[in-house]
Amino acid sequence: MRDIQTTLMGNVTADPTEHRQEDGSTSVKPRIAVTGRYYNTATQDFADRKTEFVTVFARRGLGQNVMRSIHKGQPLLVTGRLNTSEWQGTDGITRYSLNLQAESIGHDLTYGSSQFTKPRARRTSRTSTRTRGDPHRGELGEP
Repeated sequence: MRDIQTTLMGNVTADPTEHRQEDGSTSVKPRIAVTGRYYNTATQDFADRKTEFVTVFARRGLGQNVMRSIHKGQPLLVTGRLNTSEWQGTDGITRYSLNLQAESIGHDLTYGSSQFTKPRARRTSRTSTRTRGDPHRGELGEP
């Protein structure tokens, strides 16, 4: 399958929202605004392009960390698979949405600093030891 892999730089438009899926997993949706810039030779100055709004979907451990870390107005870098969705509005007009299935999300440190905190590992039993897991599946651990 051929997906469009991309990285977006934008600002969070509202605090992320959490949604429960039918299988019990959670999906977190931050929305970001992406505005490109270009140099306008006619005015000899930089100008903004049209702002695009993208809904980002973060699942499992990534989604949990997004809920704890991301807030409205913050600059983000998001890497993932780009796609569109289509639906009928209440007025009967077909509407479209630009979406990104996130694989990685982080603060854009061009505009500020950030502090990384590793989540605490979950134990599977009283006698088990911690192991390294896949953070995208909610399996957090220590090396």
